Amino acid sequence: MSRRLHAIILHGVFILSGISALIYQLVWQRALLTIYGSNVESVAMVVAAFLAGLGIGSIVGGWISKSTRAPLVLLFGLAELGVGAYGLISLKLFDAVGDLTSVQSHGLTTGALVFLLVFLPTLLMGATLPMLVAHEVRDTAHVGESVSRLYFVNTLGAALGAFIAAHWLLGSFGMSGTTRIAACLNAAAALIVLLVLRKPAAESADHAAAPAANPPCAIPFRTALLWSALSGFLALSWEIIWSRVFNFASSSKAPVFGYMLGSYLLGLALGSLFSPRLLRQGGDLRTQLARWVMFASVAGFLVAPFTALVATRMFWECGYVFVIIAGALIGLTFPLLCHAAIPPGKDTGSQLSRLYLSNIIGSGAGSLLTGFLFMEWLSLQLLSMLLLVLSWLWVESIARFELPARLRWQPLFFVLITLSPFQSFYERLQYKHEFGHGMHFEQIIESRHGVVTVDTSGAVYGNGAYDGMIGTKLEPKSWLVRPYFLSAVRDRIEDVLVIGVASGSWSQILVNHPQVKHVTAIELSNGYLDLIRARPEVASLLTNLKLELVIDDGRRWLRQHPEARFDAIVMNTTHHWREFASALLSREFLTEVKAHLTPEGVAFWNCTESPRAARTGMEVFPHTLMVINHCLASSTPLEPNRDRWQKVLAAYHIDGQPVLAPDQIDGVLDFLKGEALPIPGDMWHWCRRPAMQSAWSDAKIITDDNLGHEYP
Repeated sequence: MSRRLHAIILHGVFILSGISALIYQLVWQRALLTIYGSNVESVAMVVAAFLAGLGIGSIVGGWISKSTRAPLVLLFGLAELGVGAYGLISLKLFDAVGDLTSVQSHGLTTGALVFLLVFLPTLLMGATLPMLVAHEVRDTAHVGESVSRLYFVNTLGAALGAFIAAHWLLGSFGMSGTTRIAACLNAAAALIVLLVLRKPAAESADHAAAPAANPPCAIPFRTALLWSALSGFLALSWEIIWSRVFNFASSSKAPVFGYMLGSYLLGLALGSLFSPRLLRQGGDLRTQLARWVMFASVAGFLVAPFTALVATRMFWECGYVFVIIAGALIGLTFPLLCHAAIPPGKDTGSQLSRLYLSNIIGSGAGSLLTGFLFMEWLSLQLLSMLLLVLSWLWVESIARFELPARLRWQPLFFVLITLSPFQSFYERLQYKHEFGHGMHFEQIIESRHGVVTVDTSGAVYGNGAYDGMIGTKLEPKSWLVRPYFLSAVRDRIEDVLVIGVASGSWSQILVNHPQVKHVTAIELSNGYLDLIRARPEVASLLTNLKLELVIDDGRRWLRQHPEARFDAIVMNTTHHWREFASALLSREFLTEVKAHLTPEGVAFWNCTESPRAARTGMEVFPHTLMVINHCLASSTPLEPNRDRWQKVLAAYHIDGQPVLAPDQIDGVLDFLKGEALPIPGDMWHWCRRPAMQSAWSDAKIITDDNLGHEYP
């Protein structure tokens, strides 16, 4: 086999490797967050564990590549086989370990468990790049081109994996089916390598090693290690910022992260592909590196405001183009840095692995510092400015303060001029084409958990999606009849669990229930507490002695408190189509909820007009009612009682004021007369289980594996 054909096949195999790696990342990240919680701490630990495994794997791959006798291509094939084998058992292994450890796991313990679960496959993934770079450098003697080519094909594969998984695989095959497909890709890559590429490529008469275009010491290796870490930190930090922008613009649709990540990876791949052309042009590598880092920092900064601008004039999805452009400029950095700091030779793979590890350490620091710390204390605009200033300091250090003033400062002035798009930034992203002059939010709360906004009407939005109105006053035809309805079906409600506090309206209603003695409220985002403190309708909630407020993931809290039992578990949670919504609607979660109810306890959760969510409730509970868009369920019969409900409503007071005027009680009680199937456009009804079965018995239930409505 000729060298050219050998290289083409090897590059194709590395694309398959990249596709499967990104599929695993998306699936495993989701599976681990389902087990250990979807709060920011768990997200940071999962990302850090992935990066740590890749970094250690790169060191192992670099150490192996130092041996001139090592069959690097065959070892790559065996690594792919190992990743695929692990992929086949991964989800069952995660579930088994989660059942054994999630009750006791906290903080660093969770991080250690996640690291152990992903260590082996990520180690094998991380080892492949140094081994294949060392293999190619033996042929080309050109570090920059070898790194750029392999980085291009692998990152291109990763981008394809992100797009395919988000747009097709997860929605069609669920998590288990998607991992099996990824394992098949690993097996195909391994078989091609072991069967087709097991023999070295034949020498060709016209083959000649490409000369090293630059001296090996253009940048000292220790300096390159520091810059590689800084590059990884900035790259991951920009990704976190962009994730927030697109998450908010889409109202937290699950596929959007995959599309954004795929766009970023596509940009990185294109930048890596373009970098050899820069190397062939010659010139001082430090100056080239400084110039492109400068351009990359400006492009990274502009993604957010430009996306907000196009959201009002065209479509926010145009922002993916900005991500590709910024990613391409960022993608130039690593190959240029490798070529400037690593001489061709037997230690090429080893030195690359150290640069790669340094880059991954910086990326891990970006995940922890930016995602966990900076996002808590800085607004998106200030954080973007911080990263821009940090990039500028790096540019100056690369160029040894020798860049012409025109190149140093003109782009900065350009960026400062473009700061105006950050005005009304979140309003533009949320209202899009409806945005007009003078439209503004009364309150914007940014934290590492997300963005909470309140408009002038008192409507609350979490990450761009409607979360409800602030208020507790019950009136005829009001949808607030839902939390009050619990007293219509039960005589005794003393212990209540609320999952999802949000604006605090429902928690305020429940904690002031005449019969309730204790309310445990679980909220994922502490940003809502600032909102509650500022609103007189609900501010007293936080000082109510009957309330126990916990900042945590509701699912994780239930797993860690198996002994807890409640008369009612209430979840007025998010839209069924949003990211992580299925974790609160799945058969597995509702089974967990059922186990935490007293014998006559009731569960009450928001289906947001999803027949699948209602059908899943009927699968878990033998007795159900549909109350507007909420499913009310129990293990014992449910039958509304008008007299009981009237008695409780008459005794109901919040902050010393009755929730309902005496002349309005009959109007609210008339809700019991409206027994009909709630349908979109006419939801102010309730119905019994036979009507639910007649309408939705054929709907597919939601499971942790199929992810419900999250992926199309």
